[in-house]
Amino acid sequence: MARRTPPTPEEVERRRAEVKRTEHELEDAKLAYYNSAEYMEKPVDYERLKEFAEAFIAANHELQKALYGRVRIRLDVSRLLRE
Repeated sequence: MARRTPPTPEEVERRRAEVKRTEHELEDAKLAYYNSAEYMEKPVDYERLKEFAEAFIAANHELQKALYGRVRIRLDVSRLLRE
C-alpha cells in the first residue's frame, strides 16, 4: 500500500478556515432557528438548519482526514443541534 503524502501547511490552514467558517454559519443559523428569524434572507426551518450542520460535519471530517489520515471523532447532526 502506498504511503499517504502529508498535506501542506497551507492546505491544513485552508481546511481549518473552512471549519471555522461553517461553524460560525451553523451557530448563526441555530440562533435564527430558535428565534424564528431569517438567516441569509431565508427563514430557517429544521431542514435548512440540518444542511448547515452537515456542511460543518463534512468540513470537520476533511480536516481530520488531512491531519490524521482518518476520522477520529465522528460528529452527528442531532448532537450538534442539541448544544
